[in-house]
Amino acid sequence: MNDFTPAEPSAWDTTRILASYSDVLSTDMSLDSDFFMSGGHSLMAVALAHRLRQQLGVPVTGLEVLDHATPRALIAALRERAAVADPAADAGGSTGAVGDTVLVTGASGAVGSFVVQELVSRQYRVRALVRPESADVMRSSGAEVVHGDLTRPGTLREAVRGADAVIHAACTFTEPAVDVAALHALTNDWQGGPFVFVSSVDAYGRPVRPGVREGQETEGTTSDYGRGKARCESVLRTAADRRGAPDSISVVRVPLVWGAHRRLRDQLRRGALGPFYQSAVRGEPILLPVQDAVAEPWFGLPWVGAEALARVLVSLVGRPAGGVLNAVGGHVSWSEYATELVRLLGSTSPVRTDPAAAPALRRPWQYRTDVLDTRPGPGLHEDWRALLASTLKATDHDRGAVAGGHGNRCTGIRGTA
Repeated sequence: MNDFTPAEPSAWDTTRILASYSDVLSTDMSLDSDFFMSGGHSLMAVALAHRLRQQLGVPVTGLEVLDHATPRALIAALRERAAVADPAADAGGSTGAVGDTVLVTGASGAVGSFVVQELVSRQYRVRALVRPESADVMRSSGAEVVHGDLTRPGTLREAVRGADAVIHAACTFTEPAVDVAALHALTNDWQGGPFVFVSSVDAYGRPVRPGVREGQETEGTTSDYGRGKARCESVLRTAADRRGAPDSISVVRVPLVWGAHRRLRDQLRRGALGPFYQSAVRGEPILLPVQDAVAEPWFGLPWVGAEALARVLVSLVGRPAGGVLNAVGGHVSWSEYATELVRLLGSTSPVRTDPAAAPALRRPWQYRTDVLDTRPGPGLHEDWRALLASTLKATDHDRGAVAGGHGNRCTGIRGTA
């Protein structure tokens, strides 16, 4: 992709695109033919993407071929991406440039894989840091793959050397001390260019007021996970000040992420929201907390789409925020979420309020997005119902067969960053 010159969408020839599909798969393809049902697999996806780029100028990667089962779906997604791409998002004060090398940690994960795809499509050079056992997932990404692990600081210091920018999406979720030590290692050899850290809204704790402004101090009790994220943010700010580059960092606090990735699907089934899913599958009642219409007028969760989040993270390489911002696509009430989940699963579960509902569901907070709302560029607000459906339907083909998920018990609601 680094020596690739994309053609404008208006110049794409659908007939020739279909011919490329047919040649690679050795079978006649229509716009609605299924890539996998026609014998396609990951190596064919790489070959097809290379052919479409070099012969037709279509800016596509092997991952995108795998993500969109039919030619019609792929073409529509690429055209939509081209339509929302706004050069103004990277103008004025930009410190990143197309062709720069961007290190992505957690590159095979539920957020990182979308980030890699977005960077490659914008013609950045991508250095994808993955554990050795996950390297095969990245084979078709078009990125330089380097092996590393958060528990091995030396691999992180080596990976960051020579990188023009960093998007740090990797996280242990359960070992904050490891996450903090890893960020120390990354910032030790960081050159001072754009550094985007994927944090979590859990870093806010349990604020007194339901409206949470960007960057406000942690209030009330918070989880080990949230405290770990807040400590990592502090490490990054200290390193940026030490290098005289406080304006080059972007701390992105993220809620629950939805999208077509196996790990995100597994999170809905067995993670923090697992009890909703498991009750719906069994046809059991889904219990929601009783609300005080005055003190707690709303309970629910914030969410963001994985592709929209990736666009925001990549835009911050070109135009850093210089502080904290919230990447929240919207908020959905527990009642809306549970009702839609029941519908999508074809369940008979009743949804009702009950004093016995899990205390962790008493979440009245809505997170403001002032920074992103005032910037030109890709928006975060999408159809949450469509995102939820795509997450539930994610297969092993989506973003690679990445193992994931958490335990079956609900101990709290956290973001996936």
